[in-house]
Amino acid sequence: MEDNRPAILIAEDQIFIALEAERILSEAFDCTIEICRRDQLSTALAEKVFALVVLEFSGNRAEDSLYLGAAQDAGAKVVFLTARNDLADLAQAFPAIPTIRKPFNDAEVTSVVGKLMMTAEFG
Repeated sequence: MEDNRPAILIAEDQIFIALEAERILSEAFDCTIEICRRDQLSTALAEKVFALVVLEFSGNRAEDSLYLGAAQDAGAKVVFLTARNDLADLAQAFPAIPTIRKPFNDAEVTSVVGKLMMTAEFG
């Protein structure tokens, strides 16, 4: 039986953060969720279509741009996870990409992802 629920990929190098994001998303949304490290993003995108990629923001503009481009080229919406206190650089470099701050809370994650689901063709 084919699973037609939207798929979300969490590309995060810190497994406990990825698992917490997975828990929040699985409780709030009817979706499938997969986790990978950032350096495995291209492989994961080649194997499956994802409606949304929750991508760890590293602060390395070249790497972040590369991973963002790969996700968008695959047709996914992207939201950044960031631990950075000063979001000015992030907003300046990637103004159209929504952001979730780490450590995060359930309400923020569900709000940001919920808005993406309502405003885009999700799934």
